[in-house]
Amino acid sequence: MEVTPDKDKLLGYIDDARTGKLCLPDFQRSFIWTRDQVADLVRSVLRRYFIGSLLLLRCDPDRPPFKPVCLRGVPPVIKPRPDILVLDGQQRLSALLYALTAPDCALKDSSQRRFFFIDLEKLLEDSDDDEIVFDRSPKDLNGLDKLEMQFRECVLPCTSVMTNAGFRKWLDLYEDFLRSRSESEYCQFRSSEKRDSWIARITDFQTYLVTYVMLPQVRDDDSIAIGRICAIFEKLNSSGVDLSVYDLLTARLYRSEIKLHDLWDEACKACKRLDSWSESKADRGKFGVLVLRTLALLRNLDPKPKNLINLNPDNFEEDWRSAAAAMNRAIAISENHDSDGFGVFDKKWMPATGLLPVMAALRHTIETYKLGEGPRSELRRWYWSSVFLERYSSAVETRSRRDYSEITEHWLRGGPEPSVFVEARQRVGSKDFSIRDSATSSSSVYKGVFCMLAMAGAQDWQFGEDIKLQRLEDHHVFPKKYLHRHKVAEKSMVNTVVNRTLISDDTNGLIQDKAPSDYLHDSRLLLMTEPDRFLNPHFIDADAAESMRRAVEAMEPELLAGVYSDFLRGREQSLIRKIRKLCGVAEPAELS
Repeated sequence: MEVTPDKDKLLGYIDDARTGKLCLPDFQRSFIWTRDQVADLVRSVLRRYFIGSLLLLRCDPDRPPFKPVCLRGVPPVIKPRPDILVLDGQQRLSALLYALTAPDCALKDSSQRRFFFIDLEKLLEDSDDDEIVFDRSPKDLNGLDKLEMQFRECVLPCTSVMTNAGFRKWLDLYEDFLRSRSESEYCQFRSSEKRDSWIARITDFQTYLVTYVMLPQVRDDDSIAIGRICAIFEKLNSSGVDLSVYDLLTARLYRSEIKLHDLWDEACKACKRLDSWSESKADRGKFGVLVLRTLALLRNLDPKPKNLINLNPDNFEEDWRSAAAAMNRAIAISENHDSDGFGVFDKKWMPATGLLPVMAALRHTIETYKLGEGPRSELRRWYWSSVFLERYSSAVETRSRRDYSEITEHWLRGGPEPSVFVEARQRVGSKDFSIRDSATSSSSVYKGVFCMLAMAGAQDWQFGEDIKLQRLEDHHVFPKKYLHRHKVAEKSMVNTVVNRTLISDDTNGLIQDKAPSDYLHDSRLLLMTEPDRFLNPHFIDADAAESMRRAVEAMEPELLAGVYSDFLRGREQSLIRKIRKLCGVAEPAELS
């Protein structure tokens, strides 16, 4: 797709927008600029500054490749019949359209309509003065909606700048105003440089050339070209407001009279967990895309963006409902704390949302074919292996299709062992396997450990209640301040997941800077009477607990470093034993 940048009159595009010839694809986000941003754009054009380029798509007005909508501020009576769709430049074009037409609608930071004006005197005196452009609400106009006040103040409404005829009419009326006051004042203005300068500056504004790139027209049925257009748009929006293939597909399905937004609302009403995790919004957590990925897998498609954008509309509504129900079930399994679930006690602790479509599709397959405990057990093995191998931290779409295909082939047709299980044996089963480097909650390993704690019934050390009854949070076992006082300051050592567990904020307040030996003897904690009962579910076995009791305040840094190392070694071994069990991997000593 070769394109060459060119230039054209900016106001020409604004005029096309007013008449519905230049539109937005319906997946574009709303106009979100503030009044200061609108005014600053007008100033930039008046000063002849570069305002960036536009990316446009030529299209057939009778068969646009996406559902078209008019720019914000275009009267509702105007029906979109686009020759051009805006892929990049919506905010700038919408801002200028607003300033030049003063539509009866509010801006982001104002509940009232705004009117924009140019101070012609200041424009000539000092164009760098930001007061050359200002705005007013209806109640703050103070007479500027009347021509006489505009003439007295030499203030030009931006609505008179849209066309040369509009400006010339305002200027003629201004001269009539001067003549009505004084013939000599009128003659002086007619012969002055000021008049010529006003005309020159406004003409410069009206003839401002903007750089644009025009992508050639694509056929509505050309899925490859449509995919390229969508990929370009996603790339352009990667640093701005997040846009997903869900939005793109919404606009693609309109020709088939499929209303994806309505299907989403219906899914949220029927699927309470999906509704809760997404907060009823398709773009929150990208759950709209996650359901589409599930749908693609159930159709045996690679869930890459280019395939999602071009999903076949045949039976789409039925397949969407199946995918949404499957996603809802996957979330329910994730939240379950017993051995059949995955212990996700809060959605922020989901190790990787990319796991959900595969889990949903695999569980749907189990139920569709009425498979028994074997596949259910392997689904759990796949999940935990993927978490602790961090397989869904990148290349999610490709891995999703491969895992789904390999596992269903194994279940339904006796295919070979899925590669995920082979990889788990090789890596998780290795004597060198470690989780100690995981030190931030962005890691699926880190989150997976906390889900294990929830499933193990880890209780708060003060209140003796588990995650279902208390809001337990992520806190240090060896307090950070204590470690720092004893010269253990390396972040990865202090914040490793091996030194973190689930306790309440209130309990953390009791232990936040104490030596572990001291807080273990705090009468306010329940550990005194039954230490094993409270420590074991936190994967703190007898050896690790002994290291905590040895960690006193009056300890030389070198000695503390050794004690802390013993604690990390003991607790990591306890955690890894459980991880291997969940992944269906034997301990290294048991391997033949």
